[in-house]
Amino acid sequence: MKGLNGPKAFADYIHCLSILENNTAQLYHALSDWTVSPLAKSLLLNIALDSAKHSTLLKGISDSLTTSKTNLKECAKNLGEVWRLVDALSEELTKKRNSSKLDFSQLADKLTNLESELGEEYHIFVQMKNLEALSKEINQLYNVEIGTIRKIINSIIKDEDHHRELLSTIRRLLEQGKSRNNDNTPIVNFQSPDSWTQSSKIAAYEEP
Repeated sequence: MKGLNGPKAFADYIHCLSILENNTAQLYHALSDWTVSPLAKSLLLNIALDSAKHSTLLKGISDSLTTSKTNLKECAKNLGEVWRLVDALSEELTKKRNSSKLDFSQLADKLTNLESELGEEYHIFVQMKNLEALSKEINQLYNVEIGTIRKIINSIIKDEDHHRELLSTIRRLLEQGKSRNNDNTPIVNFQSPDSWTQSSKIAAYEEP
């Protein structure tokens, strides 16, 4: 996270987080589409829906502050490692779209790491030393209270913690299913590669 030295930088950062959450939602939605286990599928979809909800909330905050948006290159620079993780997972799934099987155990570690990085990004945000200093200026300019934004971010942090728990449950479900599966039928199956090709485009909104 770069230092937020004014309302515009603050709004750009929130906007980038919204795009990041949208891209994360696409990842989980694709995994849900391709997962054979009904319960694991529904849990992955639940995470996707949460991430889409986060994106909508953050976009609402950003749009309340400014209509001028940063571009994707700047978002990658501002968010650093967590943006790179989502890009890397998107690329990995795209490369494997023609495969019949997916090692979810290995992927689960990467997804858990992603959720940890997301949670840490939000923790750093709510603990920023200059957040309160910005609050008066933001309230005067846009009539938006930092307290409301902080509550939204804290609710997102709780969701990220819950996502790690869900990923552990999904991993256990798929490993149990694999041990009972004697004919080696894949538990995570790339059933719809075309849909991933379409959904994996890293752009939640059109650039200006």
